[in-house]
Amino acid sequence: MKMKWHSKIFLTITVLLMLVFSVSGQAFAQVTGRDIANEASKYEGRPVFRNSATAVQDIYSSVGIQLPDTLDALRQQGTLVRRAEHLQPGDIIFFGHSSSNLTSAGVYIGNNQFILSWRPYGTIRAISLSSQDALRYALFARRIVNVADNIREQVIQEGLKYVGTPYQYNSSRSSTATFDCSDFVRRTYFDATGSWIPGNSRTQAAYVSQNGKTTTNWRNLQRGDLMFFTNSEGTVNHVAIYMGDSQILHATSTRGVHVGTMTSYWNNCFSFGGNILD
Repeated sequence: MKMKWHSKIFLTITVLLMLVFSVSGQAFAQVTGRDIANEASKYEGRPVFRNSATAVQDIYSSVGIQLPDTLDALRQQGTLVRRAEHLQPGDIIFFGHSSSNLTSAGVYIGNNQFILSWRPYGTIRAISLSSQDALRYALFARRIVNVADNIREQVIQEGLKYVGTPYQYNSSRSSTATFDCSDFVRRTYFDATGSWIPGNSRTQAAYVSQNGKTTTNWRNLQRGDLMFFTNSEGTVNHVAIYMGDSQILHATSTRGVHVGTMTSYWNNCFSFGGNILD
């Protein structure tokens, strides 16, 4: 799904800000987009603010980040997000007729939804980006916290909480009681980013190949990247999360979810790895 991003804004953004920066003099290296999204979700059902920018300001203030309370000022914060597919939890989405005629702003919470405080609604709502109004009026988004590194650590931490979960081939995608390798990776990535990736190792491999940065040398991978392994016929049949220092986090039939190492067996089966977090 493509948003109606305004071309003038593309031309004005030439340099990305540093990974860790401050707004209004406040540093917030430890705040993640998921923190912001979680806080924003708590606002659903509350009475609307006097305007949507004030609501965004209040959400960010609750995690220690001070932002301005007008749409024109908000649109100058952070870095530009060019496409809806690249949205991350915590991003601010702007709506309107044009970049010079903004009407509202909401906070993306993941899973194709955003939180919006708009007076005609009466209460703050979670709305789908696929809704008619969103498709018609969404213009662009801004990322206040560039959370790439924090997301990587979040992926690792979310995955580690499932260590010890038993293995079950073709496990239920709606339960965390058991996992196969791809279900574990899919759930971990959702817990960390708020977005689902495809459901089996082959479709995950295709998704990473099409949308990420790949390498056939696993030593070039970063923490949180995905690793794909093949059988003797060259078909992808296993996926894992790279933890760095030759360690991998995955679900296997013999040990369930656990932290392992790149033994000679896994090294020989390794096909490629990829990054879809940055």
